[in-house]
Amino acid sequence: MHRPLSLMLLSLLALPCLPLCAAESYRLDSGNTRVSLGVRVFGVPWISARFEELSGELVPGRRGAPGSTADTPGRIDVTIRTASLKCDSSRWNARLLSPAWFDADRYPQIIYRSDRIDLDADGRAVVTGQLTLHGQTRALVLLVNRWVCSNPPQADDGCSFDAHGLLRRSEYGLPHGLLEGGDEVEISIEGASPRALR
Repeated sequence: MHRPLSLMLLSLLALPCLPLCAAESYRLDSGNTRVSLGVRVFGVPWISARFEELSGELVPGRRGAPGSTADTPGRIDVTIRTASLKCDSSRWNARLLSPAWFDADRYPQIIYRSDRIDLDADGRAVVTGQLTLHGQTRALVLLVNRWVCSNPPQADDGCSFDAHGLLRRSEYGLPHGLLEGGDEVEISIEGASPRALR
């Protein structure tokens, strides 16, 4: 799979709104967040799928006053139910969940935990974290292309975002030969209007 999975997400997300948003916590779930994956062969889309059940929390970071070092770091935590994977091909759906791939019975969860979120000069975010997949935990970087928060933040339409990353299936002990679509998997995470946790 691709390198940045995640739930993607996932995450990262809060940085562009650091100067604007309060340090709210936002619930991530299947109603407001979508995590999908894609495999390409020689640049041509080959397999695409999505996870329909996930839960997590997004905490936007916040910068301190000018000249202050009292910044509040953001974070993102996402847990995906492996068996909720859905693929347009029923044959591939069964194969992806089988012991030959994700082995959903043995590894029922995919987990992403951010370690650090950095905002670049263009308002995009880079999230560095740990992805646990197929019994292996590896570093995964997510790139956040869009992060928009209402100002002031509101419970029902606070933020929206999209992020992507790449992971290598070989790093997680997953099939990765040419006949399996190569080694890289592209991860996409999209969310809109997460509700603030009370």
